[in-house]
Amino acid sequence: MDPPLAERPDTSSSAIIARDLPYESDERISYCEILSSDKNSYSGYRDQKTYALASLSKVITTAWALKKLGPDFSFESTLYFQPVAQQPGVIDAYLSTGYDPIFNIEKILYLLAQLNERGVRKIRNLVIDETTRVFLSVLSQPHIELNQTPISTNESVANLMLILNSANWSSQTQAARQRLMAWSLDHQKNLKIPTSFSTELVISKKRSSLELTSYSQKISMISAPLLKYLKNLNVYSNNYISDALFLYLGGVQEFQKFQESELKLSSKSLQVLTGSGLADYSSGFRRDNVGSCVAMLKVLNYVDIKAQQQGLNVGHILYNPGYDQDGTFESEFNFANQVVIKTGRLFENPAFNLAGIVSTTKGSLYFSFLGHHFDSHEATEMEIARNQMLQSVLDFYPTQSHFLTLKEFQIFLK
Repeated sequence: MDPPLAERPDTSSSAIIARDLPYESDERISYCEILSSDKNSYSGYRDQKTYALASLSKVITTAWALKKLGPDFSFESTLYFQPVAQQPGVIDAYLSTGYDPIFNIEKILYLLAQLNERGVRKIRNLVIDETTRVFLSVLSQPHIELNQTPISTNESVANLMLILNSANWSSQTQAARQRLMAWSLDHQKNLKIPTSFSTELVISKKRSSLELTSYSQKISMISAPLLKYLKNLNVYSNNYISDALFLYLGGVQEFQKFQESELKLSSKSLQVLTGSGLADYSSGFRRDNVGSCVAMLKVLNYVDIKAQQQGLNVGHILYNPGYDQDGTFESEFNFANQVVIKTGRLFENPAFNLAGIVSTTKGSLYFSFLGHHFDSHEATEMEIARNQMLQSVLDFYPTQSHFLTLKEFQIFLK
């Protein structure tokens, strides 16, 4: 296991160069890198100033989740139900999903398959509590920017009414059905999803006001492990999962405790308000997550060490561009499992970022590239600079294949 990351050399200089770095004179770029435990390998410029992190924030959320919950954590959803007297196949029910960020069409259809096995064809009254948030497009629209996260209970009620009535099923539902059936075959589950189902009413109530003794039966569903959530949000840069998870972990105040006790970073080098890196407007004006290059090196090292402590390869968690498909980084280079990365992009407050880990023959190399203060017409130029910086790392250091990935990280159930 790699030892804790060596600190940036103690100097007031704004640039430390152990090797020749491109773009040192470009004020729009901040960069730093270090080989694990080798202080003499440190190179960086404008590396202690803070800039918008954008989706690099998702690596920070990942670090917190690994510490607080662990990779094997799962969300549990429970449907409590009671047959309606003299109405065969009809139930009253109460659904609690425990703030699972991913309770989507596939999971609803899975639940209907479980009810179908029990002869249920209709829900008369369905109650949901405040922990039940249903965003149907959570996986199909990873980059969406919602006004509220998690989605409101009113929207959740509307979404449940939509999918719990087969008369509303569209091509989106049919596609989800096909994905769920493919998943069930891979996992040797014999699912029989009904072709017809109806629900009369969905309402929300406070959890504390509900009496579980009103229901005689229940169905429990255990989510996929958190590891798959983290892999998915890092590969596809899923905003909703990241923000919902950040709030589930405790939000800003609890994160600040983690930042101080675990990351050992002050507010001068890291300020995080959202899990995704999208701007926060709760104070009436825009506030972005900001951090320095040096802060991102420490976060990457923390994730790497946590992964190893938990028997994982960091490629199980972060985006492996040599293996993972349809991620957020496009390149013709064959990374050959030598690199894991996370990208970051903002438009209103321009940011073009890249951070990651390179497997070298001398150990792990952590790097962070922050592109900032550029005009929209310079975005392509900034992208080229970002890619060339990564290429310069790969050209300078002898690399080796090391990183793995998850064979399957589409999120259904355990």
